[in-house]
Amino acid sequence: MTRSSTPDVFCHVALAKPVFQTFQYRVPPQLVDRALPGTRVRVPFARAREIGIVHSITDVPPGRRVKDMADVLDDDPVLSPALLHLCRWTSDYYAAPPGLVYRAALPPGLLGKAQPGGTAELKRQVLELVGEAPTLLERDAAFGRAHRQRQAFETLEAIGGSAPVAHLERHYGYGRAVLAGLVDRGLARISLEAVARDPFAGTGDDVELPSRLNSRQTTVLAALTRLSEKTDPGVTLLKGVTGSGKTVVYLRLIARTLERGRSAIVLVPEIALTPQTVQRFRAAFGDGVAVLHSALSAGERHDAWRSLKAGERRVVIGTRSAIFAPVPNPGVIILDEEHDGSYKQSDTPRYHARALAAVRGRREGALVVLGSATPSLESWHNAKQGLYELLELPERATPHPLPVVDMVDLREVRSEALKAGEAPESIVSPRLRDAIATRLGRGEQSILLLNRRGYSTFLQCPACGKVWSCPACNVSLTFHRARNRLLCHHCGHEEHVPGQCDGCGEPQLTFTGIGTEQV
Repeated sequence: MTRSSTPDVFCHVALAKPVFQTFQYRVPPQLVDRALPGTRVRVPFARAREIGIVHSITDVPPGRRVKDMADVLDDDPVLSPALLHLCRWTSDYYAAPPGLVYRAALPPGLLGKAQPGGTAELKRQVLELVGEAPTLLERDAAFGRAHRQRQAFETLEAIGGSAPVAHLERHYGYGRAVLAGLVDRGLARISLEAVARDPFAGTGDDVELPSRLNSRQTTVLAALTRLSEKTDPGVTLLKGVTGSGKTVVYLRLIARTLERGRSAIVLVPEIALTPQTVQRFRAAFGDGVAVLHSALSAGERHDAWRSLKAGERRVVIGTRSAIFAPVPNPGVIILDEEHDGSYKQSDTPRYHARALAAVRGRREGALVVLGSATPSLESWHNAKQGLYELLELPERATPHPLPVVDMVDLREVRSEALKAGEAPESIVSPRLRDAIATRLGRGEQSILLLNRRGYSTFLQCPACGKVWSCPACNVSLTFHRARNRLLCHHCGHEEHVPGQCDGCGEPQLTFTGIGTEQV
């Protein structure tokens, strides 16, 4: 058929640009069958070529002349229909540029400027025996006086018939010429094998998991299992005190999910929590666990993403961006420490992983479990209103008691000191001072936590009330005594400490608030 007799097909392509629109291109007839929504395509943009995502397909002419798409880069879409829906929902709900949402959902390097070769896989050379194993007489005739080649051949036989070339060289000491000799004799061949870059390989081998659940854990697990088997399992808030064994419940729930042929997504708030979580999950599920977070190299993230998309691994652990992980048919999505503010993405595209988990769970029929000892106000309200299921683990799984917590009101401490005619403590209360002294006397250690950097949190004029703030961020500047500067902790803006108020001329300025430098 000619172009004139065949209806033209057009597609809307999202590019990784901070713009709230897609760009329309005509799909050449030879690419129509491959240009599916969620597929990466190469398109002309300005004077360059960009890689974007097919956002949608249409046969409605745009009313103006548009350029042709250059190429389709994938045999199968890199984003499933469910992930396409999640990205579109994120873009609409949070008013985020669609191309930037798609970029956040994919490993680095898959979108943007068209680069030759794309994201390279890590490959290694593997030496593999071919053909029938020769008899002893045939070996004598084949190798003759090439004793080293015969040793290499028999070593390869003993370890299963194939091994990485680098392993044979380093571990067994066979030179490249010896191994090449096996290839020349037609006894072996060298091929390239993709290697998964996994920084957590081998972790979890020395981690012991509890073999039994207590009665509370058993009850909660049974309830979660029943919910996960529903067509629309919804969201469940699991409120459990610290040490109540929520993680063990997660592991058992995921095991049952995998038995039903489904996958699991586990989100943790901080990258620092990932290694210890991975150890416990790999102790249970081995190398079937993939890890996704921003501290991994581009190659490590790409390999983890590829293995999940291919179904080679069915459990993913990661920070907020792992909500976009391409796990096939997820059956459970778990947010540990769901109250943590780290689940909010502060940079464009902005989103909250908890909200995205609920949307993805509803779309794919997956149970969403929000775990916390101190649930967020939103989740607690939804649970009390019946929008979420509520399950509780009110007791610790082990007999160890919870730590004793004392609340000390420094206002009362200062008031009592003034009544007694003593100078009030400004930072460390007498009770805290005595507790630290007791620990030091036992040769023990103490940790003081204060979430305020610097010496004082702000500088204020006592006469007119002016507070020195950042001109760009409109937040108060923090005084750092070590540098004798006022700093903005948001953008890095800094100023000299003024000698007097530039508003009223008051020379006696007040440093207010306590920072770590004071402690």
